[in-house]
Amino acid sequence: MTRLSSPSLASRPVRVERAASSDTPHCIVLPILEDGGEQHPPVRIFVGSEAAQLRAQRVLLFSIERVRDPRREYRIHLLKEIEGFDRSRWRTGFTNYRYAVPGFAGGHGRAIYNDVAQIYLEDPAHLFDLPMGEHGYLSITPEDTSVMLLDCERMSPYWNATTAGAADKQTLLQYASEVPGLRGPLDAGWNTRDEEYAEQVPHLLHYTSLHQQPWQPRPDRYSYQPHPLADIWFALEREADQIGYGPFSAETPSPWFESALQKAEAHAAGPLPVSETARETARQLSLDELLWCHPDTSRSAPPPLPAARCRERSPRQLIAGLQDTSNDDPGVHDGISVTDFLEHLPGEDIPWLLEELARRSQRLLHVGLQLPADAYASPPLSMTRWWRRELRKLTRRHPQLSWLLDIRRGSASRPESVSSTLTGARRPDAPEHEQPRVWVLTGVHRGDNAQLRLLADRLGWPWEEKPLVFRPRSIRILQGARPTLQILTPDNRTRFAPPWPDIVLGIGRRSVNVARWIRRQSRGHTQLFWLGRPRVALDHFDLIATTPQYGLPARDHIIHNLLPLNRPNLDDVARDEWARRLSALPRPWLGVMIGGATRVKPFSVEDAVRMATRACELARQRGGTLLISTSPRTPSRVTEAFFARIDVPCHTYDWQAHQGADNPHQAFLALCDGFIVSDDSASMMAEAITTRRPTWLHTLDGASPDRLDRLLAGIHGWLCRRTRQLNSRGVHRQQDWQGRFYDYLFTRGLIARPRDLYRLDQTLRIRGLARSLPTSASQPADPREIIPMADELEATVEEMRLRAGERQRR
Repeated sequence: MTRLSSPSLASRPVRVERAASSDTPHCIVLPILEDGGEQHPPVRIFVGSEAAQLRAQRVLLFSIERVRDPRREYRIHLLKEIEGFDRSRWRTGFTNYRYAVPGFAGGHGRAIYNDVAQIYLEDPAHLFDLPMGEHGYLSITPEDTSVMLLDCERMSPYWNATTAGAADKQTLLQYASEVPGLRGPLDAGWNTRDEEYAEQVPHLLHYTSLHQQPWQPRPDRYSYQPHPLADIWFALEREADQIGYGPFSAETPSPWFESALQKAEAHAAGPLPVSETARETARQLSLDELLWCHPDTSRSAPPPLPAARCRERSPRQLIAGLQDTSNDDPGVHDGISVTDFLEHLPGEDIPWLLEELARRSQRLLHVGLQLPADAYASPPLSMTRWWRRELRKLTRRHPQLSWLLDIRRGSASRPESVSSTLTGARRPDAPEHEQPRVWVLTGVHRGDNAQLRLLADRLGWPWEEKPLVFRPRSIRILQGARPTLQILTPDNRTRFAPPWPDIVLGIGRRSVNVARWIRRQSRGHTQLFWLGRPRVALDHFDLIATTPQYGLPARDHIIHNLLPLNRPNLDDVARDEWARRLSALPRPWLGVMIGGATRVKPFSVEDAVRMATRACELARQRGGTLLISTSPRTPSRVTEAFFARIDVPCHTYDWQAHQGADNPHQAFLALCDGFIVSDDSASMMAEAITTRRPTWLHTLDGASPDRLDRLLAGIHGWLCRRTRQLNSRGVHRQQDWQGRFYDYLFTRGLIARPRDLYRLDQTLRIRGLARSLPTSASQPADPREIIPMADELEATVEEMRLRAGERQRR
């Protein structure tokens, strides 16, 4: 995959060519950046999009910018809100636009069509230049036209604006199928759909499952579930956010901007109520000067926020100032308030406008919006969470900035308010008294406690550990999930007293009551940042970081990591000592990590023999050594059976026999060239995979489920059976009412999902981070090249820093 230098991507030139009429698409031009000598035709790409897919559209454009050839021009036509089409019959807002591409292209030359829910992993020019022979278009199957390479001259008699507007999708496909040889096959890597990533060499990744799209464009239609490849998409978006990628800017606004600005200027509405939170924040900051932008500057009105001085600007005046490139000193204000304006602009232009405002505000940015009573009336701009995210993004590059968001919905008299004023959480140079105070709730599980302590250390804020000592389980059950300390012993309760923390870090179910009690005592001031599966209503928490085995849905405040936040505790001295001890053994060294029995995976002697046999075969194939270590949970019978079966060079360590003394586990993580892991422990998998070395999983036999597990599995299977089926295109069917109802119960804590390590195994295999341990010598054992996994710990820490101090009030 060709990679261009990221730091320059945000500043690369972009040109916008507005359509001559409303029934043709606008065009974004990525110009030639380097003189390449030989001239090539522009790469023409037509992208089917709609308003709700704003985030996906930006990330697709960014993915093209990252991998494109700088010696070539790319012309990207946005098939979005084009007149002359009845979209009411379409499944998406762009379904039939693709069949008008030959006409939009003028009936000549080549064109690529892409659905918006895709990202390029390789230069689209490689697709554009593929040989087509006598075919009119190439696609992976006759039914799937979500990626096409079209010969526009050959296809224009069959597909054009007239036929696309008059016929349905199936009829248009039938037109083409009746002509022998009109369609040709396309390499499946140019349309790698969802789980196909596990078996293909992808050039383009397509998130086809509508209820699993990571950016969650239509929460009114779907209850979103995590996608096994979501981390790839989020890593791209995070990179775009960090460098300030547009693609639009003050110098090059979107093609819809000017007409929207004219309408915004003509808009007249009543004064926007300002929240008491916003006023109180402004009073605390003692603003010297406030710049206030609002449409009706001709009418005298009191400033929205208290300040020593207030200067007013109309939308047109504000935009003119932001676009004035002749002024090297743009002018900086103590605070800026923009009311009843931004919500009338295209979503494509909001990011650059907010960025320009943040550059000109030293301390406070206040945004006031009038939005529909229905939060899903016109997503994403009608959704509070979208505005919160856009404002939250600003604090990456402007950590000193406090922001306030006031939203009045419909005719409501009081606005809902969101504020983020804890700037000490984001500034690395902030004195300790300005940083958040954190309490870490620890329990009896060492692995859980290790994750919490590691996270607290990485956040870098002052933190205090609060060990929890619980009363008998029967008392905890009686208390349910309500906020209380009654689940703790009397002595332990005395550890919880004011001053209350800004943030509580916790994990799992047992400490939820305590965390909620702390928040109640703080009158809502304390935020709850959680790991794992709380097993109560999910809206009790400000942020949850979870992993696949817990089965949580996808939500804006849930981070779906692939692995627990474990990290090896590497000791250089121990590593060097073990390297010396093992130096005579042949390489490669394959670390074998043996777990233990769990309720759902008993780890039988037969399992131990199978795992040992397959591990030996893998070592023989490579001519290497097995470095084997057991764990505190490994039954002695498993250890004995495993060690007895080894017939290749090895070094063995029995944890039980040594009682953990001189344990080489951490040294093995540092030294081994690959790992073989039993799949009973998510932590062991995480330790191996985060070394970024090949990892093979041995799947243990499961125990017979008990009656409750069978009942829960049956309910889950019935409610979610539709999304496990494949449609005619070979991809998963979309979610129906049963899946949404199941999520409704689960997100409110009314039903539980059992912990499912198979779900974790499956996700890791689809993602390519681990492979099944080969069962025979004939099976391929070498892991294929994959897109590297981002540092999930660092990404989680960054998200917590951005959300620290962010509070919503209704």
